[in-house]
Amino acid sequence: MSMGLVYRDGHPGGMDGKKDAMKIELSIQEVELCAFIGMQRSAIARSNGVVDAKMGDHDGVKADIQGFKAEYAFAKYGNLFPDFGLSPRSGSYDGITHQGGRYDIKSTHHKNGNLLSTLKVNPDIDIYVLAVVEDNIVDLIGWAKKEDLIKPENIKDMGHGKGYFLSREKLNKL
Repeated sequence: MSMGLVYRDGHPGGMDGKKDAMKIELSIQEVELCAFIGMQRSAIARSNGVVDAKMGDHDGVKADIQGFKAEYAFAKYGNLFPDFGLSPRSGSYDGITHQGGRYDIKSTHHKNGNLLSTLKVNPDIDIYVLAVVEDNIVDLIGWAKKEDLIKPENIKDMGHGKGYFLSREKLNKL
């Protein structure tokens, strides 16, 4: 299964492993847009009773901003249109690839971070993507099919409760 992406040099993205992680630089305007969307999403979700499902003890608003930076960067990288929606949602997907794969971007600020997800299985997701976010740089590490992440042997407790864990080394390169 290919991600349905094409690199700027013209070769198709996917599981060929020819490229390492992709760094996406966001402009000042893009960072401000992502901060606005992230803050609005956080406020709307919390005011509508949507539970914050982050896998860590960091601030929820910061996590929502970081998450939207990652979503935006992946959409920019894949020539996809990001979801600017501000309605409350629980579950669902972050976007759809050109081939129809529904993806969920998982972001972290840890440079050596791995793919983590809560034990709540989202039926709307086909692909999980790991992104490391540091200020205006988003490093797209890799991706995994849902069936490769959601397995009993991938359940771990990373200090904030049990969740699914997949080492970054096991991810498919973009």
